[in-house]
Amino acid sequence: MGVEQAPVWILTGMSAAGKATALAALERRGARCIDNLPVELAGALRGGEGPVVAVVDARQGEAVRGFVPAPGVRVLFLDARDEVLVRRLADSTRPHPCAAAGTGPAAVAAERRLLEAMRAAADVVVDSSALDAGGLGRRVVEAIAPEGGDAGGFAVTLSSFGFKYGPQLEADWVVDARMLRNPFWEPELRPLTGLDPAVRAHVLDHPPGAEFVDRLEQLLRWTMAAMAERQRTRLHVAVGCTGGRHRSVVVASELAGRLRGEGVTVALRHRDVERPDPR
Repeated sequence: MGVEQAPVWILTGMSAAGKATALAALERRGARCIDNLPVELAGALRGGEGPVVAVVDARQGEAVRGFVPAPGVRVLFLDARDEVLVRRLADSTRPHPCAAAGTGPAAVAAERRLLEAMRAAADVVVDSSALDAGGLGRRVVEAIAPEGGDAGGFAVTLSSFGFKYGPQLEADWVVDARMLRNPFWEPELRPLTGLDPAVRAHVLDHPPGAEFVDRLEQLLRWTMAAMAERQRTRLHVAVGCTGGRHRSVVVASELAGRLRGEGVTVALRHRDVERPDPR
């Protein structure tokens, strides 16, 4: 019996979002990597014993507009908040691929428009805004070349975040949990987080909180099955509340526990839970 081929990945994203750092981390992990592959050759790539990763980005200009990945090819898109990209680009000596549109914000906006189809096709999005080089490398390796190889099957990322700290750029879905009873207004619960049992009970023992999670679980399971029929194997659902410390943490953690109990591969991340106590 032949060895099952590892997947082929397209690594793409915004200039200054960290593609060079990600590619270096993947090379250290043993992935076969190609930088600036002509987009028309992407469908000809074949996997081997390890993943094959090709960078296809805005350096190819209009060739990437309207991008559609070949069957079986997965896409990882690196992104960051616009203000972060502008700051990083100011320190870069490389010419921006959309410099003809202007400098700074104008170039970033033009590149976003050019890469709209690639962003829409992404199986995984990684927001590098708050990641250092090591953290970015680990996140990309975890997605493309994890320990033990690609286990196959459907993989879900559940994350929590606070709307007051900006959008969750990585998410395929954003779920708003701000209608739930807020532990912030209980003095004894305010300094705690959704990782504490008392906060969890405050959210889930209230009927709307329990119903909210039940309905999300049902919809998520239906969606996973429908996506799998279309050969999509990754889904990132981000649950937001005001500060990202209480309600969103409880809901994301509860959903993750239920899915893991059924054997689904789940990554759980809490973006803002460690921010300082707001008192």
